[in-house]
Amino acid sequence: MLTRLFSHSKPIAFAVLSILFVVAFFVENFISSTVEVNAPLIFRKIGVLIVFLLILFLLNFIVKRNKIHQQHTYAVSSFALLTIAFPEVLRSTEFVLSYFFLLLSFRRILSLKTNTKIKQKIFDSGLLLSISIWFEPFHWLFLFVIYFGVIMYASQNYRHFIIPLVGLAVGFVLHISYFLISKNTWVDLSFYLPEFNGIDSFFDTLKYSVLLVFLLFILIWIIFQLPNIYNRAKLHENESLSVVLFFMLVSIGMLILNNTLLAKDAIYLILPISILIGNYFQLKSTKKWMKETLYIMFIAGVIFSALY
Repeated sequence: MLTRLFSHSKPIAFAVLSILFVVAFFVENFISSTVEVNAPLIFRKIGVLIVFLLILFLLNFIVKRNKIHQQHTYAVSSFALLTIAFPEVLRSTEFVLSYFFLLLSFRRILSLKTNTKIKQKIFDSGLLLSISIWFEPFHWLFLFVIYFGVIMYASQNYRHFIIPLVGLAVGFVLHISYFLISKNTWVDLSFYLPEFNGIDSFFDTLKYSVLLVFLLFILIWIIFQLPNIYNRAKLHENESLSVVLFFMLVSIGMLILNNTLLAKDAIYLILPISILIGNYFQLKSTKKWMKETLYIMFIAGVIFSALY
């Protein structure tokens, strides 16, 4: 049933996902959490919800526009269900904004494959990444993704390797200018430096330890399917998939080193996994019962997270 619903990209599939996400967001922010409901809180939460929905549509745009997979909503549905299983993500504000700008930067890198407006796209990716760094300093790591994209699509001109730094510099000038104008003070350089944590923090709670094992199981399963995914993909699809895989490697590094909770950082792993799941589900060799089983596992993760 779920396989049939998400096997196309018709409006009904997006409507179901949007309603499900809105309900989960409302429950986590106003029912499960003990908060004093007032007008500023409501408007702030609505703004965060809008950003979440934009992330869903941005993910769909990325995979369709760059032809990473065919016309279906497997990736978006996987992302939505896996994200709902980590309720701390739904309660965040600055974290979600940082991830939104990170995805915009990622989108610009993937669009380099069209071989048009290369310098502008590389500059935009650096600028957007700098904005995401304002909210999450550890996003410095994703500068490697930008350079990997430049190597994949635009390495013929050495100037292309300088442009991301120019975009970053412009973003930091804007940030410093904001501080000078609004707060009459300089930004402390330590603001841009990440704080390292460690893998021990993964296992602080049983709930997120179980969910992490669940994510890793899916990741390992998808890794074993990569040869089939690459063999059936066209050349331009393989290039985009390679960028996605590199994004996932950097995300794993982010997951290990970042000082924030796994409950939030899991989204870094969820997005590339969802894209790869979309590619795996569209293979003719993928049985329907396997798709349904994975969707049942996603829903089981949501139920486990809600009840624990």
